[in-house]
Amino acid sequence: MSSVFENDDFIFAGDVLKGMTRKGKDRIKNEGLTDMVVPETAPDGTPIRHIGENAFYRRKLTSVVIPETVETIGYDAFGVCALKEVHIPDTVHTIYGFAFYRNQLEKVHFPKNLKFIGPSAFALNNLEEIDLPDTVETIDTSAFYKNRLEEVEIPAAIKKINMFAFRKNNISEVEVPKTIEILHEYAFEETTEITEK
Repeated sequence: MSSVFENDDFIFAGDVLKGMTRKGKDRIKNEGLTDMVVPETAPDGTPIRHIGENAFYRRKLTSVVIPETVETIGYDAFGVCALKEVHIPDTVHTIYGFAFYRNQLEKVHFPKNLKFIGPSAFALNNLEEIDLPDTVETIDTSAFYKNRLEEVEIPAAIKKINMFAFRKNNISEVEVPKTIEILHEYAFEETTEITEK
């Protein structure tokens, strides 16, 4: 999928895509561009490994293509947009807080090497199911707060599920690995039946 955006629509810093220039922001506003193809390389050819914090915050994006070079997605990178679906490439291992907060997500492809899901990363969306890879170690505070999940399979490598991680969903029962180190007492609803296996 080719991009309608040009290099001077973005702000680059080494291997970080920091956000959009005034020109880029104006193009989104004036041309109604809501489909984003994130550049794979900076103008000097450096592969983009990190999407910076607030990079596309409140940019009204309805779709995004994230390149296979990206390893981390920054704080609030796609917060408060209108994404319905997102494919996060398998190269990504860290998704920081609020990265996809308050979108309209119904479907997310989680990367197979993902280790960290930050606070409120997917809060306030419409996810009915998620398929988390077995590599996830941390699901932080409110990570999936207020979605439509009815069940969730907790990854085998999990070390920590923090406060409100799965609150305001419809999960009636869940199994967590015995090896978990921190399971916050308010991670799920009080009514969710939690068993350790």
